[in-house]
Amino acid sequence: MPDLSLDATSDTPVYRQIVEQIRSLVDGGGLPAGERLPTVRRLADSLGVNRNTVSRAYATLRELGVLETRAGGGTAVAQQPPQPARRPRATDLADAVRAAVRTGLSPEEVRDLAFDLARRAATEVRAVFVECNPERAEAFAKELSRRLHTEVRPSLIDELDATTADRDLVVTTFFHLAEVRRWAHLAQRDVETVAVVVAPHVRTLARVADLPAGARVGVRYSTAHQAEQVRDWLRSAGLADVVVVPHDEEVPADLTVLVVPSEDPALGRGAAEDTTVVEFGNVLDEGSIRMVGEVMEEMASRGEQPVHPLT
Repeated sequence: MPDLSLDATSDTPVYRQIVEQIRSLVDGGGLPAGERLPTVRRLADSLGVNRNTVSRAYATLRELGVLETRAGGGTAVAQQPPQPARRPRATDLADAVRAAVRTGLSPEEVRDLAFDLARRAATEVRAVFVECNPERAEAFAKELSRRLHTEVRPSLIDELDATTADRDLVVTTFFHLAEVRRWAHLAQRDVETVAVVVAPHVRTLARVADLPAGARVGVRYSTAHQAEQVRDWLRSAGLADVVVVPHDEEVPADLTVLVVPSEDPALGRGAAEDTTVVEFGNVLDEGSIRMVGEVMEEMASRGEQPVHPLT
């Protein structure tokens, strides 16, 4: 793989620099489809960064469809990576107006509709969902976007300085609420923050309850932090023999069960034929989703402006 160049003085998080550079190499043909990438350990050592940083970058690229996990372990460029997004054209608005007129709308109706949409966009509350794990951040931000009919941007905790620059509302879990508030205090950011409840899906609870006594269980996530959290939860549920399986290493053949995140089921590849793969799913509490929607409606009614540093 061509060398990557990181800028420690940049405002862009190191993890994001890795994502953008690898994506640029794939888009430009510097990394062809199917080419294997270095392991997390090897790339982290060569760049002089923490392994979790590279893990987050790889996980984000898998979520974007740029990379894929290969059977037996390892990461490679996807066989059909996504095409580079088209830049918006100045004629896009004109095309939309012509299309509206062709449907039978009068010029006055098009004008009024455009004005109403622009007014709503000006008061729209822009939110970000913050997590420590890229898959969970992406999944929960996508779920909130779908349920609330508005864009909710995913973010990692160490990206908050950059990702909240144009955001009005920060949504996170109760587990990370203190961290987010500490960041806001140190960064002198006056930004609305709410916490939601995240719990294991009922199907996950049922699958865990059905595991045989004495089962040897492996937990495989893209980040060690998340894998350790799930391992500890499984142990607290009564499972004694639970181990973390690094995502860039082979899956032990003696596992009875391999637990992977439902947001990234590809991590289950490479498990032995007699190993049962269980997707560990988490869901947002329904009451929490309604609460976030009510907060956004209340903020919009107040005409909240984009967040800004305290003065």
